[in-house]
Amino acid sequence: MASNNSENRNQIAGALTYPIRDESNVESVPIQPRQPRNLQGLLRFAMEATKAEDAPGESQFGPMDEERRKFLEEALKSLTIDVAEVLQKAIKVLTDAEKIRNIQLGQDLPEDVATSLSNIHEFVGDIDIANDFYKLGGFAIFPICFGSENATVRAEAGSILAEVCQNNPFCQTRALECGLLNVLLHLVQSEEGVALAKCLYAISCITREFEPACRELSSQDGCAILSQLLHSDDIRVRTKVAFLIAYLVRHHPYTKDKFFEENIIKTIAVELDKGLNSGTSCLLNALLALVEKLDPIALQQLKNPTVGLKNILEKLWNEPELKEPEYDEERDCLKAIMEIFEKSPEVEVINEDGADR
Repeated sequence: MASNNSENRNQIAGALTYPIRDESNVESVPIQPRQPRNLQGLLRFAMEATKAEDAPGESQFGPMDEERRKFLEEALKSLTIDVAEVLQKAIKVLTDAEKIRNIQLGQDLPEDVATSLSNIHEFVGDIDIANDFYKLGGFAIFPICFGSENATVRAEAGSILAEVCQNNPFCQTRALECGLLNVLLHLVQSEEGVALAKCLYAISCITREFEPACRELSSQDGCAILSQLLHSDDIRVRTKVAFLIAYLVRHHPYTKDKFFEENIIKTIAVELDKGLNSGTSCLLNALLALVEKLDPIALQQLKNPTVGLKNILEKLWNEPELKEPEYDEERDCLKAIMEIFEKSPEVEVINEDGADR
């Protein structure tokens, strides 16, 4: 796939809605203690966790003298990380449009940019911090970073977006509101390599378990885009796409017809005909998801003689490697598809030229 040009980057940057910091709706402290985020929290967490193991009887420890208390407070303060401050500094660096624009294709990232990306990654895996990242204005980094000429910047932005949205309805909603799903669907049509894989990862994290994003993906030709990406030479890409297709078909059946419009089963057959590899499992799982309900159109594509899928499946079944324990999942999935082939009713097959068979 060709690299994005500057004009496309500017269109991407302009298509997004910048979030505004929202300090309202402060959550109340939960009854259950949170996992510690700093040294003080860790000490408190450890003391509470080991309280039941304390020896019986009165404590032999007395009050701490003032000098020692101040020393320990300073020591703890020096080791404590202010996460909000770290994120704010990183956001400031990554929203410097001129700085990001000046990072050229293939150039190593400036130290402050690399550090900022790394610092955000370090913290946003925590769902509360991910939400704070948005409230601090963190989503403003995405139009700028996705518009960068540098593939590493775009890949890191995709990875961060995936992290903050994974299993997080609040950030999934914000990403959809900011137009980030549409930007990603635009990007994956021209990205390649790691940047493409990371953008697909972000699409997956925005859509999974979030119905509004799945609806948006379907309405914005996302199914057609995913179908085309199954032809990618990059096995990581094919695997991620097949995984997402299987999820969409099983959890959002309205996407199935969209995939059938793209003759998806023929596309999968072409990829399976390349032989057993690390992506075969996801391809077979996607194929099974498409045909397991025995929809008439699914059976038409499944049994289309011009596709020759039955021969492809039989060839896979006879692969010596398939008998190895590590291919149990592929073998079970393949067996289920072949059983559908044998037990499903005969259907009128429409060839690609439109003639009945």
